[in-house]
Amino acid sequence: MHIELDRLTVAAPETESRALLQNLSVQLNSGEITLLLGCTGSGKTTLLQTIGGLKPPSAGSITLNGEPFWQHGKVPQSILLQMGLVFQFPEQQLFARSIRREFSYSLRPYRLSDEQKKSQMIEALGQWDPPSGQDKLEQRFHLDRSPFALSGGERRRLGLALGTATKPEWLLLDEPSAGLEAQSVLLLLDMLEQHRHAGKGAVVATHDLDTFLPIADRVLLLQEGTLIGDLTPRELHSRPELLEQAAIGLPPSMRLAQQFRAANIYLATALTPEEMAANIIQSKLVTSDKLHQRMQHSSEVPGTSHVNQHEPANVENSIEVKAVPQPQDLYSSMDPRLKWMLYILLVTAAMLQHHWLGLSLTLVPVVLALSALPRQTLAGCVKLMKPLLLFFIISTALSGTTLAAEGGNLRFGFSLLQAEATLLNVYRLFIVTLASLWFSLTTPYGSMVEGLNWVLGIGKKIRLPVASFALAVSLIFRFIPMIWSEWQRFSLIVRARGKAALKPNTVRIRDLGPMVIPLLMSLFQRAEEMTIAMEMRKVRENSLLGVRSTLLSWSKRDTVICVIGLIIFALFILIR
Repeated sequence: MHIELDRLTVAAPETESRALLQNLSVQLNSGEITLLLGCTGSGKTTLLQTIGGLKPPSAGSITLNGEPFWQHGKVPQSILLQMGLVFQFPEQQLFARSIRREFSYSLRPYRLSDEQKKSQMIEALGQWDPPSGQDKLEQRFHLDRSPFALSGGERRRLGLALGTATKPEWLLLDEPSAGLEAQSVLLLLDMLEQHRHAGKGAVVATHDLDTFLPIADRVLLLQEGTLIGDLTPRELHSRPELLEQAAIGLPPSMRLAQQFRAANIYLATALTPEEMAANIIQSKLVTSDKLHQRMQHSSEVPGTSHVNQHEPANVENSIEVKAVPQPQDLYSSMDPRLKWMLYILLVTAAMLQHHWLGLSLTLVPVVLALSALPRQTLAGCVKLMKPLLLFFIISTALSGTTLAAEGGNLRFGFSLLQAEATLLNVYRLFIVTLASLWFSLTTPYGSMVEGLNWVLGIGKKIRLPVASFALAVSLIFRFIPMIWSEWQRFSLIVRARGKAALKPNTVRIRDLGPMVIPLLMSLFQRAEEMTIAMEMRKVRENSLLGVRSTLLSWSKRDTVICVIGLIIFALFILIR
């Protein structure tokens, strides 16, 4: 069984002209443990999520034994059930009130009998929660216990247990050793060995080379979404320049080998401390003449660990790393003061309208502004607005409902006038919400604060308390993209565990309940972190306002857009 990626390219969600993965061709085989190495932002997580069926490729293809992953915009459930994706923070995907319910949710898509579910549950618990204590009977993962009563490391271990309980053909692990104590890391390595022995495949994205290189069969090295190395762990030890090229620190074994080499002591490749110790015992000091002869000989022998003075240039020429173009975003060059002005003018115009025609006209520039966003971002906005529209419709229907008592009986009715008045107000709120969404998605937080501080600088001169207002407004807008980001992240988690054949960025209604709980917990945690950060930075009301910043740069184009915005605003005032 194998997974084949053929010229695979995955575009960034914010702009399709920038690639997270670029022209990647590789075949992953069962019975192998494959490591994904690369610095932060190299594309490891994107590659795992693509293999897991969560992210569609922008170009190229991905197949499982010749069967395409993406068919009619979806990945068949038959393929999804063979993928076991465990995210970087598996403890954050817990939501049920008991460990038993967590396992039941993960095993539900497999349509197993009750006996099979119980058997796989007990097997996973026995693997990840071995008995401890003096009587060897003490266990932490009691089925009726709440997962939130566990410690951080125990929740992470439970998340890994949920990923392996389904017995997938392919294990896709994102930084699985992060946050685990030594005993849990040993359990993880033992699980990977058993998985490989069963003839199944595993792909592990990690920075922990010391832990995983000794057990890996293969290493894929990524740099800026491009594959720059496909080799075995021992071959990687003989080419440490590849790790340096990818901005990855060398593991202690490689650094120690380099230090010995500097002292004219040459050791054979060692992947474990035991091998390194044995090589040190057997090593011999060579003379400078022998060293010179050996280096000359090594330049002619392929696969040697010695590199002559010309090798770095050859490696650099043989490995072509394509630069990913950074396009000029339509909104990134706009001055944040202009965005604030356009946003305030549009919201003011919408609030002043009292008729359907005027409100509908204010919707036109909002729709045009949103249409310039990348297609994936726009599709996500549409999905995010659907629950809001449903809420508006329900609110309108309830507002028009009347209840009257006639002759001792209750009579329900419906008032079109009341419903229309409410609908007009929620329509106005909907337009303002869309405008706020556009503003928050197109304006970085720092630029947003700088622009608002500059605008409110005039108020500071007359001693108005504008600093607190600026902080409150900027934090509100900061939470809009935060909620959007967290929604996207947890929708991926629910889709990965639910194994439903859905289009990208789609969540089933029955999965909204499990998704909301971890989403709210994460938002509370982010809010707490932001509060602590504000306290550490000693945010005060006398913060600098009106100070010129490098983030503020008004251009001639901004002036033209501002004049056009003022003219349109004047027209909205006339028709209100």
